[in-house]
Amino acid sequence: MNDNEREGLRWYLQGAKDSKTAEKNAAAGDFEVSCFLFQQAAEKILKGYLCLRGVRSLFGHSTARLAARCAEHDKRFLEVAQACSFLDLCYIPTRYPYALPEGTPYEHFTLENAQAAMDNFQEVYRAVYDFFKDLTDH
Repeated sequence: MNDNEREGLRWYLQGAKDSKTAEKNAAAGDFEVSCFLFQQAAEKILKGYLCLRGVRSLFGHSTARLAARCAEHDKRFLEVAQACSFLDLCYIPTRYPYALPEGTPYEHFTLENAQAAMDNFQEVYRAVYDFFKDLTDH
């Protein structure tokens, strides 16, 4: 395994782990945390793909921008733009009351939101999976 694969795999594995934690939070009723963690999971697996391609400048949290950077290497990432746009909506409002007009994130986010975040994460995961399947059995 070369350095790009090793570093990419580290990001990918952490993203995959974060998605499992997001599922547990949804099951526990912590929907805002679940939504945030699905966004984080997508961010990490996209950064993992960029590492595979030798990219080391991984600043930023927008999954939409990361997917656009990934699309510079493989056009199939253009297909996850809408999923990433949804996930980016889960970055700030899931954590901070100031991002909502009233109430708190835990009052606002629902099981349906967590399900949508999971569905959108899975779309991104499917786009990335083929690049990592030979590096791990996760």
